[in-house]
Amino acid sequence: MIRWCGALVFGLVLGCSNLDEGQAGVVALEVSAPSTDTLEVGESVQLAARALDRDGNPVDAAITWRGIDTTASIDPASGIVTALFPGTARVQATVGSLSSGLIALTILAPADTLIIAGDSVLTVLTDVPASAPMVVRLESFNPAGPLADRPVIYTITSPDLTGLPHTVELPGAVLVDTVPTGSDGQVTTMTLNRVTGVAAPDSAIVEVSAFRTRGAVVPGSGQRFIVHFQ
Repeated sequence: MIRWCGALVFGLVLGCSNLDEGQAGVVALEVSAPSTDTLEVGESVQLAARALDRDGNPVDAAITWRGIDTTASIDPASGIVTALFPGTARVQATVGSLSSGLIALTILAPADTLIIAGDSVLTVLTDVPASAPMVVRLESFNPAGPLADRPVIYTITSPDLTGLPHTVELPGAVLVDTVPTGSDGQVTTMTLNRVTGVAAPDSAIVEVSAFRTRGAVVPGSGQRFIVHFQ
């Protein structure tokens, strides 16, 4: 009987077992973990694995995938995981009686819409340093409700501020900022600020956007706040 197990390597999950070399010489499974362990419902990720012999060399063996939880489905042959419900999804690769270690994926409710939750047109009076908050809310449809701790991007798109000096800025003296939503799914702290000592423009435009964990644009992205200065 042969026992072999390599050390845990970052990004890899190994499974070990006592196997005769007569069983295709497979003594371990090496699974490549995905670059991110988070999916939103409806998103998919491709997993990969290979069988190893006692010397750590790849073995041509059929690998089958299986899921432990109902929060995600996994194709037994391809290793494609699709998120179904919020929660944790554990999956592993198998060859015969040998199983890899579990890969745990976090499944989140999907970001389905980005909403401007207050006025989209704001006026900043003379000698007032900043606009009222530019409030947005991120929501899911299934399950329905607000999404907390998700990033929303605010970008000043007008006037052209590529040169200096800037005439308006977001908090922190930046032109683009990413802010997480609160427990109510809203961002309520973002304002557009005058730059001290520089005349503000007649108006400015701030665009909001959000992305799902795999890069898809959330519907409602591209909406704008128009800020008038007096």
